[in-house]
Amino acid sequence: MIEVDLITKHGKKALGMEESHSAAKGWRHRLPEILLEIGIIVFAVTLSIQLHAWHEHSVERAEERKFLTGLRTDLRGDLTELRLDSLAYAQLLDGFRYFRTLTPQTLSVDTVHRYQWTLYNSTNLLPNTSRFEGLKSAGKLGVIEDDELLNDILDNYQELVPGLVRMTLGFTAYKEQNIQRYLDEHLQASGNNFMAVMQSDPMRNYLNKEVGVHEIIHKYHLVMAQNRKIIRKINSQLASE
Repeated sequence: MIEVDLITKHGKKALGMEESHSAAKGWRHRLPEILLEIGIIVFAVTLSIQLHAWHEHSVERAEERKFLTGLRTDLRGDLTELRLDSLAYAQLLDGFRYFRTLTPQTLSVDTVHRYQWTLYNSTNLLPNTSRFEGLKSAGKLGVIEDDELLNDILDNYQELVPGLVRMTLGFTAYKEQNIQRYLDEHLQASGNNFMAVMQSDPMRNYLNKEVGVHEIIHKYHLVMAQNRKIIRKINSQLASE
């Protein structure tokens, strides 16, 4: 490195270690020369450190820009899934209400076909977290200079998204262990006893999950709002560079 060469060269000269064919001088006579050499060394080292710091900062800013640009793409993709999942849970709520209050008078083959998926299908969030987890595992979250933006990202990927995933997985497990199991155990292959099965107390109790579904939908909206917030901040930061 440049500072090593300068220290070696000028340090020896300052201390009188270099060979000289001129007459030896006392240290008082050589004091200006010594101070000049020391000043050169300090300047060289300081300059080298500053250049290195500037280079490191430039690399980090490039890395931050690359990460935020990719993260914005991930968040936009998640927003699409979040909207579709939220809509699916709203439709599931309608289906559960229909089946829970089903009577011979309200029975409709078309309506049953429209909502029968709500009894079997599952809707679980699969967020794009690999980019965030990669930066986190590499210990490079510090490249994000804006502390407020970093906190919003951490809240999203460490609190809101995991919380929503747990809720959707929990609800899927509930359906599998109760609604689907009950249908498998009691519904005839011909489907002739469909009305009796749906009007049974256990099934109506299993379908009485409006509060839980509303909580899931609300959580979806919180995550969507957080994603939009982060995207706005990323757009603002990238535009200002």
